Amino acid sequence: MANNAGRAGGGGGNGQMNEHVEFTVKAEEDLYLTGTENTIRRVTAETNYSCLMLKTQRFSSLFRHYAKYHGLRKDDLEYYFVNPLENEDTPESVQLQRGDTIMVRKKRKPEPPEEAADDDEFFRDMKELLEDDEHMDAIFLVGEDGETEIRAHKCILTARADYFKALFRKGSNNHGVAFRESNECTIRVEPIFGATHIRHMLEFLYTNRIPSIRTLSTDDLLILLHLSDKWLLRDLKRLVEHELIRNHMEVNTVARMYCATEDYHAQRLSRACIDFIMANIRQVTSNDTFQEEMHNYPHLCIPVLKAAAAIIEDGQPATKKQRTGEAASTPTGLSSSPVPEES
Repeated sequence: MANNAGRAGGGGGNGQMNEHVEFTVKAEEDLYLTGTENTIRRVTAETNYSCLMLKTQRFSSLFRHYAKYHGLRKDDLEYYFVNPLENEDTPESVQLQRGDTIMVRKKRKPEPPEEAADDDEFFRDMKELLEDDEHMDAIFLVGEDGETEIRAHKCILTARADYFKALFRKGSNNHGVAFRESNECTIRVEPIFGATHIRHMLEFLYTNRIPSIRTLSTDDLLILLHLSDKWLLRDLKRLVEHELIRNHMEVNTVARMYCATEDYHAQRLSRACIDFIMANIRQVTSNDTFQEEMHNYPHLCIPVLKAAAAIIEDGQPATKKQRTGEAASTPTGLSSSPVPEES
């Protein structure tokens, strides 16, 4: 593109269309070319770069030219005059005049949308509901003789678990049979489940979390796993399995957890136990606890043997080659330049 501002004469529409505007692009901040291995400063803050454009030329030409000249990525930069500049804008459309300045900076990440709801506030509200027994209409009878009563809201129980929905369903004249609990609104809990376990279960149904789960023992978690399986509490089972896998998988506990997966249908935990046994097979198989537990569940040795056989058959996986980056070299230096038109 020619560097002059158009020849005098000619008049008419062509003279207007070929009119140029000279302006400056200023770096609002240091502009860097960044990568995984290195970061290079290409333009220092406050550096001016003189440009010449047709008034009807789209700014997409400027964006491409400026980035290419300075060895930067076009998509890493954003420009603004009075408002942010778009590809389709022109000097004429944004009222750019001779001697004006366009600012350039690193593209800002869009602000994340404001959260639609405050999860912590919801948790506090549901926690207060769990502790307020004024309108509670269901009772858990806990202990050998049901001596401990733990109250809850039937509507919460039925909304959160199909087991309780079926338990409290009213019978009709000719269809189905109602459980005794639907009339008495009481749930008699087996002695294996203590009051603490029921309270943890209710805390999860009301708030979808158990804040103190990290303090629970392996035995208490396994009882919660049993409870979640018995009452079909899928999400609670998933939470308990995750906690057992993350913080309780050890040589002395893996056998107990693995055997429990058979009784409580915990497939996710079962796979994690087998993986742990394979990774620590010498220590685990020589452990007395493991031998005692597996004595009661001999059929569970089959998946372990199959996993061991697969490791022997496949051998060690080949080491993957790491990719190497290529350093790109781009010219540096600043000078005044016309912005070429798009081809």
